[in-house]
Amino acid sequence: MSPFQESSIELHHGTIAMMEIKPKNTHQTLLFLHGWQDNAATFKTTMEAYAQENPHHHLIAIDWFGHGRSSHKGGDNFYHFFDYIDDLHQIVLHLKLEPIVIIGHSLGALVASAYSAVFPEKVAALVMIEALGPLSEEEEAISDRIRQGILSRQRYRNKPQRTLKNTQTAIELRASVNQLPERLVEPMVMRSLSINSNSLQWTTDAKVKCDALYRMSEVHALALLSKIECPVVAVIGAEGYGHLKQKMHRYAYISHFDCYQIEGGHHCHLENPIQVSSYISALVNKINT
Repeated sequence: MSPFQESSIELHHGTIAMMEIKPKNTHQTLLFLHGWQDNAATFKTTMEAYAQENPHHHLIAIDWFGHGRSSHKGGDNFYHFFDYIDDLHQIVLHLKLEPIVIIGHSLGALVASAYSAVFPEKVAALVMIEALGPLSEEEEAISDRIRQGILSRQRYRNKPQRTLKNTQTAIELRASVNQLPERLVEPMVMRSLSINSNSLQWTTDAKVKCDALYRMSEVHALALLSKIECPVVAVIGAEGYGHLKQKMHRYAYISHFDCYQIEGGHHCHLENPIQVSSYISALVNKINT
């Protein structure tokens, strides 16, 4: 029998779908935030591993708007980075979780790091998987950034909706893109498919693929990191995103910080869920002693 419960909450823009492991007696709540074009199921094995060692902790993994089983944002309402921070704030307020332990992967970690800086009183601890704070770029890139963002939106408006042959095709495609075994991506893929008698389609809103119109400068990113008050752990894949290994200067801007490198790529939590779970457990135990 699966330990997971499916649930949802209603926010201003629509429905946020969630996967939960919810014991009767809860001693601690952890919120898991997935990456770009992933969904809550990316944390399935990590949450299972964590729950075995911490059976009285409440674990919640959400689908961001436009992902998994959550609502899409309507019309030309695109998915701005700063709006994810607003969405996270609504989720925290709705669930009355403060102060919360947040575990984020990739985009989820970028959002969580910014949120932890802006609302430090609401975050007890932060784990960033394959991320080291918000993305940034040189100020001189601003005109190209806006241009490419607008052109990507135009491509989206002119592109027909894509259908898939069958679920196995979808699994193979995602495994190829992420360079992972099919068994590791299957839960995520199945949560991202809409199946009916006529067609098989991704549930992910195609608008999430559009390029950002704005990316903050490194000065802004460092200013945010310096405002984080809670303990922070970063977990970086040895074969993950190379740019993360070029950002070690950011370590000094986070007050209570530890970084661990493990085997695996950008989805190292899928490849090594028990090891990632152990880092989460150690951090939670630290703040509770």
